[in-house]
Amino acid sequence: MKKQTLLIIGLIGGILAAVGVFLDWGGGMTGWQGTAFVSYPYVVLLGGILALIGALVAMLAVKVKNIDYLIPIGGVVALLGWIWAVADAGLSGWAYGFYVCLVGGILALIGGIMGVMAKK
Repeated sequence: MKKQTLLIIGLIGGILAAVGVFLDWGGGMTGWQGTAFVSYPYVVLLGGILALIGALVAMLAVKVKNIDYLIPIGGVVALLGWIWAVADAGLSGWAYGFYVCLVGGILALIGGIMGVMAKK
């Protein structure tokens, strides 16, 4: 695959991870609304934002050395936030926003790693 295509996959992953925090996570509450007592939605959002920044800067061909490493780092951070949520509350009772964050973290991680390894 071309590096540009992989960066787009990483960008989509970052968007999904960041937007998923604001979607329904279960019980009619978004991940963002449930942050009164927990911090994992912030971690997922941070991961999505890191992946977004890395992908956008790399796609705009701005000469920032190693910026595309932010994409897989963002994917890992988003997935760690998701794993923290599972460890805290288990796997049952979650809604679609929770799984959108998971897919976003996976896409950012895979697209980012493959994008870093791609030549052009």
